[in-house]
Amino acid sequence: MPVFPGDPPVRIRILEDMDYINSEIETGLHAGTHIDAPAHLNCCGETVDRIGLERLTGQGFLISSKTVKIPDGDIAVLRTRWDSKWGLEEYFKDYRGIPMGLAEKLVDHGVKGVCTDGPSVDMPGETAVHRLLLENGIWIVENIKNTGLVPERFRIFVVPLNVMAEASPVRVFAVTD
Repeated sequence: MPVFPGDPPVRIRILEDMDYINSEIETGLHAGTHIDAPAHLNCCGETVDRIGLERLTGQGFLISSKTVKIPDGDIAVLRTRWDSKWGLEEYFKDYRGIPMGLAEKLVDHGVKGVCTDGPSVDMPGETAVHRLLLENGIWIVENIKNTGLVPERFRIFVVPLNVMAEASPVRVFAVTD
């Protein structure tokens, strides 16, 4: 699994026994599709286990070049189509983050969370959008895939591990009917 430059690699080891197979995983919590909790940039902030399930599910809305209106209190999904580069060396180079003006609008509209199909909500080397969102209690999911399959509005589910940490691997899925 590709990981952000400088993060630890993902390692899976299979431990076999006569009666069953047991696997072990070693990974940084920011590998693959993952959630950043407010604690990611603030040692005293909210960890993943403190984010209630009611904040991790709800109405989702797509942000694309055609987006005109931002609904209040929903979950934003940014479609940049950068996920088409997943697995390629260029995935972690020159990706698009969220412009600060859009991030400020998302905060003003009280979104619960922001998901992106790229490796970060910030431009490479920057952290201002992370800080703005996380300091306002808005969680972030990075590296989602298949945003091209969802309509403008849908029901979204973000399912992290129940860990007292700044991040967690997640499964993200949408219900479209």
